[in-house]
Amino acid sequence: QRMRNKKTFAIGIRAAAIWTGLLLAAITANAQFVDLGQDPANTRWRQIKTDDFQIIYPDFFEEQAQYIANIYAKLYAHANSLGQRPRRMSMVVRANGGVSNGNAGWAPKKSELYATPPQDATGSWLEHLCAHEFRHVVQYDKVNHGFTKLLYYLFGEQATMAVVGLYLPMWLIEGDAVAFETAVNPGQRGRSPEFLNELKAQAVEKGVYSYYKAALGSYKDFVPDHYALGYYLVGNSRARYGAEIWSDAFGRVGRRSYGITPLNRSLRLTMREKRDSLWQTRRFRSLFVNPDSVKRANEGGGAKVTLYRDNLAELRQLWRREADSVPHLFDTVRVAANQAYANYHYPTPAGGGVIAYKEGMDETGAFVLVKDGREKVIFRPGLMYDHKFAYRDSVLLWSEYRYHPRWEHGGRMTLASYDMRTGKYRRHAKGTFSSEANRYAPFATGRGWGFVEADREGRHTLCVTDSLHSSRFAAEGREQILHPAWDGQGGVVAAVVSPEGNRLERFDTRTGKRTLLTSLSSEEIDEPLPANGEIVYRSSASGNNTLHAVNPADGETSQVLRSKFGIRYPSLNAAKDSLYFSFYTSDGYRPGRVALSDLQRLPAQERPHAIAEEITRQENWRQGRFATDSVYESRIYNKAAHLFNVHSWGPIFPDAEETDIDLGLAVSSQNKLSTLYFTAGFVRGKGYEHGNWKAKVTYRGWWPTVKLEFTSGKYNSTVTDIDYEARNMATGRQDTVVAMYDARHTKGTATAQLPLNLSRRNRVRQLTPIVQYELQSIHDFQVTDFYKGTLVEGNTLLITPARENEYAYRKRGNVLLQIMKYALIYNNQTRQSERDIYPRWGQRLEVGYEHTPFQNLDYGHAWWGDLQLYLPGAFRHHALLIYGGLQRNSESGYYGNQIHSPRGMTLYGERLATIRSGYYLPVACPDVHAGPVLYLKRLTAGAFFDAGHQKSLGQGRAFYSYGAEVTADIHALSLPFPVQVGFRAGYETKGKRFFGDLLLSVSFTI
Repeated sequence: QRMRNKKTFAIGIRAAAIWTGLLLAAITANAQFVDLGQDPANTRWRQIKTDDFQIIYPDFFEEQAQYIANIYAKLYAHANSLGQRPRRMSMVVRANGGVSNGNAGWAPKKSELYATPPQDATGSWLEHLCAHEFRHVVQYDKVNHGFTKLLYYLFGEQATMAVVGLYLPMWLIEGDAVAFETAVNPGQRGRSPEFLNELKAQAVEKGVYSYYKAALGSYKDFVPDHYALGYYLVGNSRARYGAEIWSDAFGRVGRRSYGITPLNRSLRLTMREKRDSLWQTRRFRSLFVNPDSVKRANEGGGAKVTLYRDNLAELRQLWRREADSVPHLFDTVRVAANQAYANYHYPTPAGGGVIAYKEGMDETGAFVLVKDGREKVIFRPGLMYDHKFAYRDSVLLWSEYRYHPRWEHGGRMTLASYDMRTGKYRRHAKGTFSSEANRYAPFATGRGWGFVEADREGRHTLCVTDSLHSSRFAAEGREQILHPAWDGQGGVVAAVVSPEGNRLERFDTRTGKRTLLTSLSSEEIDEPLPANGEIVYRSSASGNNTLHAVNPADGETSQVLRSKFGIRYPSLNAAKDSLYFSFYTSDGYRPGRVALSDLQRLPAQERPHAIAEEITRQENWRQGRFATDSVYESRIYNKAAHLFNVHSWGPIFPDAEETDIDLGLAVSSQNKLSTLYFTAGFVRGKGYEHGNWKAKVTYRGWWPTVKLEFTSGKYNSTVTDIDYEARNMATGRQDTVVAMYDARHTKGTATAQLPLNLSRRNRVRQLTPIVQYELQSIHDFQVTDFYKGTLVEGNTLLITPARENEYAYRKRGNVLLQIMKYALIYNNQTRQSERDIYPRWGQRLEVGYEHTPFQNLDYGHAWWGDLQLYLPGAFRHHALLIYGGLQRNSESGYYGNQIHSPRGMTLYGERLATIRSGYYLPVACPDVHAGPVLYLKRLTAGAFFDAGHQKSLGQGRAFYSYGAEVTADIHALSLPFPVQVGFRAGYETKGKRFFGDLLLSVSFTI
């Protein structure tokens, strides 16, 4: 929920857009709020609670929870560059799964820490995670002042998040957090070439994109994410203008959130004071865009855009000089030509070519064989968070994510293999490789395999399953073991990352001895490879990813190979005495090779990271190293006592599951473990003339999820007598009966469903059985029937002027209706690449039955089934969709359509059947913008042909519709969530008319 406006926008329109956006942002934050899943139901929780923070964690995570508490104690004690000491925050530790991530939110106010450490050389995972998420807490608290504080009192925590979402772009929020993590810990992303090089390569080789393309992305070109963009914009601006530029910006947004563009206003004030003085130096005069843009920045209101252009213009010149100084001293392995951005990870000589793991804008992830400029897909595995794989004797072994069938935070990284000779895929959940721990970074040994294991507390173990030298090496303290390799002499070489520093070590499987190969360093050291008596490895010491070599005998280190934007993933072709690797370009990682005899022997030089050094100086971190200095009191966290956590209230009632928003007065609660959701209030309600009471409770802490809903109010509607309309189809008469319905309606619904995740390989699979009980009490109802000679269209009562055929009568009474519903939904589809409009292959099947088995009113029964098929089109990213549905209703009742009708019409009757088909393709990816108002990313088009059949009282008839659709993927008002808007035009034979529909969908996933 981000909004960026220019001063040139009309004030009245802008104000309306701001507050409309504010409501949308509140809705977005509020709609079931943030639900990233639950831990297994049998997890027992504990907590550490101080005046500053609360840490909620599984009971097996005690030692690491104490470490996290010490980290947060130092972070709270630090006088940070935003000048804001945040109030107490709750941190929920997710340690049951295999995901490494984190988030911080304000509705409800909490942070979630996914504690499993990744195979990453950028330093201690928990230190990185806590520092990054803590900065978000500081940001939100900084904003929660002034007018925003008033909104908070009026609407709760959703108001603060709405202001953050509207006024602060994602690059600022995440870039500032990356800058902070870099300043308080020397091994974090601001000094990591892997993180920094994407934007460098793009700017140097493809030029500087427009601000809107850089901030909002593209389907045509690869655009570095808002973390990298934000770090450069935030960090370089701090170096030029001082840390106050962003402290003032966050503060002004909070204090003056009633304004139109408080962020732009704050940046203009800072730049007006200092930007002219920067121009007086010769260095910056040659780097900035244009002296005249200073005036435009002050008068035109595009301060964010000007700041972006300034920073990228300066940095691009520096990066070009740096890239031009690096010679290209190796061969490039030819890959398929004219393809989109793609990365080839770990190119390994095999089969006369190179096997690599490929992923990119057109590819979700596949092992491919590259040979003579052609590619062959070998196999598409499941999710690989780390791209390392092992290869030996036509067998591939890698680590992929295995979902828990029920719990989002219960999955594991497990080893999987594929035999290229037999085509057999195997996930090693049993036998030699079985474990409840996460397993990473497999490698081939002399007669077996090896890998790294991480238990639930993040403790690493190096495991070797060789038939001659099977062994286990437990990491010491907080060490992380990364990307080991077999040296062919009974030893394993691996990178070791710890709070003390990074280094290479050799693990002897025969003696159990560990030998230090390189000295401790704060720079990244990773991906070791034994080659000709030396160890080749990746190092970031020079400020870029370069290949270094160390002689184990004397510890002498030298730089042996480099490229303009980084080089990594070395592998050895011993038969041809050559080294394979991947080097980065603006089109992704490409495979390369060099003869071992051509490797350079340059001194290992260290180059400082200028931005990182400056923001480190500004942050003035004096808390020392993170360590377990104190032991905090720990006690049981009672789940039952913490079911409710009311955090927001206001004039809307959100329902994310129904994708519906209603106006009224409502309060919302979500507990900190995200197991109980509760929203209740008095809302307008569709069809309720005087509003209705509404409540919804969802509990997701058991294997089946349970949802309870309640509504009550005076309801009115207009309904066509379907049977009467059907009786006249055969005669061609257009008589009909219309019922005007008015009653007090109370409804309660209890739903139990079991959402199962059965995903495997590159297929996303879900199976969900559903059982629902609904109780409706309809009392004091009255029905007025009108007989007339004009068709009713939809729910609109069309009275003829003469009213000669009209009659009316009223019925009064009370009804108690009990309905049971059973359904089964199955989804199976391939993962989509970034450019795919729909899944390349997929099916969605739903079957259901509904009836009234209990006493009182017998409403008959209905059963239905439908199937959606996703099929590949004639060209890449084209899609063919086919839908079929059947429904049968008993004569004594009608439950409404459970299947889709042909587009442009609605089918009625006891027997319904539909076939819908459509072909869709991308037309263009223009990446054009109209200032901050509209950014157009992609145009798509499609054609459809639908057929339907309805039958009632023995009369049946078929109808058809056909037409075309055009949709646009856009970002409106610079908000980060994508919007798809379009128009459908067609002709339908039921009403014998042309029709048009507006199409709109919004994704709140960014």
